[in-house]
Amino acid sequence: MLDAALSTFDSYGYAAARVPAIAERAGSAVGSLYRLSPSKEAMANALYRREKMRLAATLFDGLDLSAPAESTFAVVWDRLTGFAVAHPEALCFLELHHHDTYLDHDSLALAERLDAQVADIIRTWQRRGEVRDGDPTLLHLQALGGFVAVVREIRRRNGV
Repeated sequence: MLDAALSTFDSYGYAAARVPAIAERAGSAVGSLYRLSPSKEAMANALYRREKMRLAATLFDGLDLSAPAESTFAVVWDRLTGFAVAHPEALCFLELHHHDTYLDHDSLALAERLDAQVADIIRTWQRRGEVRDGDPTLLHLQALGGFVAVVREIRRRNGV
């Protein structure tokens, strides 16, 4: 169901996506989908949390934070690239809907925890003198925003 929702949201956008289209892509009846998820919003929140956790695991599991910032950043960047290649729809969905109005408390709390984790890593690098001063959140968004823009442009050029 969540894979079908992701594909449908990616094709039509969240607002234009309809539950019958999600059910069709899932090869399921609309009623069956509603038994699994009470609403499109609940489905989108479940999808958001699944993909946010998958991204976090991809980026941070087993990461050596004691290594120099440059080499650690290179590892994270390579992992982010791998995630974007394997799951481009998920990356774009996460970035498009990062603070959307349908996100519930649990989804927003998860996003805040992960953003705080990244900010803490950047602060550690700043204290060690390996990253320039500045708001860690803005530094994080600057790097991620550029990356996502490249992914979107590649998808656009490929007709996706």
